[in-house]
This record gives sequence, C-alpha cells and structure tokens, in this order.
Amino acid sequence: MQAASTSPPSSSSPGLRAGLWAVEAPASGRRAMMEGTHAQTQTQTQKLNDTQLVILSAAAQRSDHALLPFPQNLSVRGAALDKIITSLLKRSLIEERPVADGAREWRRDEDSRAYSLFLTTAGLAALGIDDTEKDQPATAAAPGKGRAETACPRRNVKKASSATPKKRSASPQSKQALVIKMLRRKPGATIDDIVAETDWQPHSVRGFFSGIVKKKLKLPLVSEVGKNGVRRYRIAAATSHKA
Repeated sequence: MQAASTSPPSSSSPGLRAGLWAVEAPASGRRAMMEGTHAQTQTQTQKLNDTQLVILSAAAQRSDHALLPFPQNLSVRGAALDKIITSLLKRSLIEERPVADGAREWRRDEDSRAYSLFLTTAGLAALGIDDTEKDQPATAAAPGKGRAETACPRRNVKKASSATPKKRSASPQSKQALVIKMLRRKPGATIDDIVAETDWQPHSVRGFFSGIVKKKLKLPLVSEVGKNGVRRYRIAAATSHKA
C-alpha cells in the first residue's frame, strides 16, 4: 500500500489561498468599512448649505435638540423654509416627534395632534458631533402614539396658545455672542467655562465650534493645552501684513 503524502500543500493550492484570504479579510474589511464611513460623513457634511448649517447648529446647542424656535437671524421664510425642512427630513437629519399642547409646534395632523422638529443622531454626525452622551430629549409625547406622518406644508401650523406666557431663558443668539466674546479674550475659555455660562452640553459646545465659529463665521479658532493639562480655546488675533 502506498503511504499517504505528508508534505504541505504548495503555495499555488486553492485551499491555501482561501486560508490566507480568510485570515486577512477581516482586517482589510474593517479598514474599508471605516474609510467608507468617514468618506460618507464628509460628503454629507459638505452638502449642508449655510441655512441648513445654521438651523442644525442652533438645535445642537439645545439640551433637547429641538429646531424650534428657528434662529432670529434666519433670513429664509415661508415656502423656501418649508423646502429646506422637507429636505432635512428626507435625509433623516431631523425628525418629527409628537409634543404636548402648548409646546412649540411645527404642524398638526388630521387628528389635531401637535408635532415639532428635532435633530437626529445623523444630524449631529453631519455637524461633526459624536453623540456619545445619548441625551434623552424631552418631547412630552402621548403614550401609544407612533411616529409622525409625512410633513404637511408649514401653512397648516397652528400657533400654540399664549394665554400663559412662560419665562424664556437667554436666546441662542445672545449665548452665541457671549461665547464669541469669551473666545476673543486673551486667555480664551475652556469647554467647562462655556458650559457654565450657557447651560449647553459639552458636545453642543464642540458643535458650535465646528459649525458656527469655523465653518459659518470662518474665525481662526485655536486650542492649547496648559500646564494643568486643561485645553483652552480662543480666537486668534488677525495678523496684518505691512508692505
């Protein structure tokens, strides 16, 4: 009887090539997936126009990520604003959620249920914000009621009753001006400093840096780590070039 061969398979063996692919595929697959996700996020961020950027950045600064009220300096109104909101809804950067009567509302459905607009995790990602804190938004949703239907035109919106006016905190615009002022100081400010002054969440502060200070206002924001290990942010002074 002829003895069975015990020599290892040659390098041209299909089985050996398959074995090598089985070992290498996971690493290359993970790398390709990470690169694809990064490219997709960059593409989505680049597609945001100035108006969309202002709307989403303002929502990111609120603890419940609500879009309403819209920024006072927003120049787009009426049908043009409806078109922008519809586009953001289709891209799942924002979503409609039911709210209690008396809350700020975007529209009402056929059963007179009120809905408002909120920033989604995808919307935060489009601003370059990693929503690791997973803050639970306060929506006052009625139990047993599902997701809102397709958005109706803005003209169907009914204003909330103003019989019992509520005390409002400082507007987002005044807080933005305060943060810019803090960043223009020579020592700058830490994220904790800004959180203490504005009541924003830390990730909202970072979103403001990325979406408003750098992209919208195009200010030279720099950061430095001090001897105490704390990172401080400031707007660098413009340098003038003399002939």
